[in-house]
Amino acid sequence: MSSITEQFSAATKSQLEAQFKIFNTFASTAVDSAQKVIALNISTAKQLLAAKDPSVPHQGNFDSLLAYGRELYSIASTAQSALLQSAQGTFKQVTDLAATKPTVAAVPPALSAAVSAAVAAANEPVASVPLAPAKAPKAKPAAAPIPAQEEFVEVKAAVKPSFPSPKPIALAPEGKPAKSAPKAKK
Repeated sequence: MSSITEQFSAATKSQLEAQFKIFNTFASTAVDSAQKVIALNISTAKQLLAAKDPSVPHQGNFDSLLAYGRELYSIASTAQSALLQSAQGTFKQVTDLAATKPTVAAVPPALSAAVSAAVAAANEPVASVPLAPAKAPKAKPAAAPIPAQEEFVEVKAAVKPSFPSPKPIALAPEGKPAKSAPKAKK
């Protein structure tokens, strides 16, 4: 029994180590990329501050904008390729490990026989044990019968509305403009 638990803990430990390695690779790649983007932004800001009159557009600003875009794209594509390579390497390791090394070794025959006997015993029907004679439940008294009526009585009630009827809205005549709301005091 201890060999199975040891194998499970070894498998769990290797799985946790693999997950930590993946997380570490992703985090370091993300931090490196963020450092590069920050450095690019700082150098671009320095260039803009060094310009004498940044409000006047000229060809140099456009070229620097294109260079900034290319550098940003380069940083993003480098980070993407590093993350993809890491994920592919980890996936390859996991598939190789799963194909070559079984996670749990063969179960000992004594344990297999004990488990199958327990399952068979659990699936057998329970032997009928004579029970004490069941007491019949007490009968409830019958409800009074409802007499059948062939004629129905029609009841009419006068209903008064519980709210007052709406008053008609008076519209301003066409010639006069409507009064405006009073202005707030300052």
